[in-house]
Amino acid sequence: MTHTNDTAQRPIGIFDLTSECTLRCKHCYFYTDISDIPEDLAEDEFLHRLRRTKDAYGIRSAFWIGGEPLLKPDLLRRAMDVFPRNAVATSGALPIPLDLDAGLLVSIEGPRDIHDALRGRGAYDTAMENIKHLPEKSFALATTLTTLSVDAISSFPDLVASTRALGMLVGFHVGRPDDPARLDNQQRDRAVDTLLELRASHPGVLLHSENALELFRSSHRRDISKRCIYRESAHAFDVHFAIKEPCTFAENASCDACGCPVVMIHAAWQDGDPASGELLHALFPKRQTASVA
Repeated sequence: MTHTNDTAQRPIGIFDLTSECTLRCKHCYFYTDISDIPEDLAEDEFLHRLRRTKDAYGIRSAFWIGGEPLLKPDLLRRAMDVFPRNAVATSGALPIPLDLDAGLLVSIEGPRDIHDALRGRGAYDTAMENIKHLPEKSFALATTLTTLSVDAISSFPDLVASTRALGMLVGFHVGRPDDPARLDNQQRDRAVDTLLELRASHPGVLLHSENALELFRSSHRRDISKRCIYRESAHAFDVHFAIKEPCTFAENASCDACGCPVVMIHAAWQDGDPASGELLHALFPKRQTASVA
C-alpha cells in the first residue's frame, strides 16, 4: 500500500474506517497472508487526515468499508459529515444504527448454510436479527459469488422479500488465481446467464441493469480493466490514508478478472446506461442533514 503523488481530482473515495473486524470470512480480501494491515489511528487524527484527503482530491462521495465500520459508529458519523454523499458496507454482525443517513449495504451470501459456511457459524442469524428493525427498502443486500455460493442465486428473491431490502447487489469473488473460491471463466459466464434469467423472471430483485450484468462476462474483462473507475474517478485509502493500489483489494486484486459491482455499474453508466447512473445515485444518496465541512 503506497501513497502516490497523484492529486488529480477524484470524486469518489473508498475508505477503510478501521482495520478491525469481528469476522474472518473465507473469501475476504482484507485478511490474507499477503495483506498489510495497519493499526487504526486515533479518531481525531483520522478525521484530520480525512479532511485533508477530501480537499486534496475533491472527493464528494465516500464509501465506508473496513474491517467492519460499525465497530466505530461515532467515528463513522463524524466522518460521514465531511461528505455530501456516503455509503456504508457492513457484515450485519453488529447492530445497525438507524441514523446513518447513507446508502447501506448488508452482506448476505445466500441461505443460512451457505452464509455461515463463508462467514462463520451463527453469522446468518445475527445478520438477520440486525436487519429486521431497518425500515423497508432502506438498505440493499450485497453478495459476492464464489464457488461455494454461486448456486444460491435462486434464493435471492426470497432473501430480498423476507428482509424487505431494496434489492440485491451482486459481485464476483476474484482472489488470486489459485484461490479455490474463485469462479473460472465458464462458471462465471454461466452465473451471468443465471443472473440475467433471474432479472427477467423477478424484476426488482437484482439492482443491476442488464447492461451492467453483461459486463461481468469473461469476454469483457480486459476492456473493463482499462475502464476501471479507479483509473480516473476513485481512490481507495487504508486507515492511514495511504492509497491502496490498484483498488481497495490492494495486493489481492486481479484486474484481469474484476468482479466489483461498482466498477461494472460505473462502466455501464459511462456507456450511456441511465439505469446504472440512477443506481449509483441510490447507492450514494445525498445527505438529509447539513454537512459540517
